[in-house]
Amino acid sequence: MKYALIICIILSVSFHALSKGTDEKVFLVLFDKNELQKIETSTAYIELNFLERFPTKSYSGHSDAAILITIPQGNMDECQIGETMVQINNSTWIPLHEIAFRIIDLAESRHSYQALLGKEHGSFKAKNQTVRLKL
Repeated sequence: MKYALIICIILSVSFHALSKGTDEKVFLVLFDKNELQKIETSTAYIELNFLERFPTKSYSGHSDAAILITIPQGNMDECQIGETMVQINNSTWIPLHEIAFRIIDLAESRHSYQALLGKEHGSFKAKNQTVRLKL
């Protein structure tokens, strides 16, 4: 019984460690709704260009239109996504960066945010330590 419990713990820890090893990247592509209306297309139509290759989700509503594109291998960057040719209507193909308002790598943004939080937390901690020394 003791060995079975140890094996279960080791297996669960190893599965947890392996599951975090994915190299997937998520890109947030923002669009201006007025510009999409001018060129007579929608995020749902643009999303069709990526559905066969990558998991995607499109959003449109009261705020700006957006598409989330998940790249499983994570070997692409914002420039490569922007250079991807997308079909905006039956006869027109253009690079994504020409109609996208902004393309954001959420993984890179998360790392930058965490670094900023760590930096701010460190300076806050240092200020608290100097106050304690003065008392």
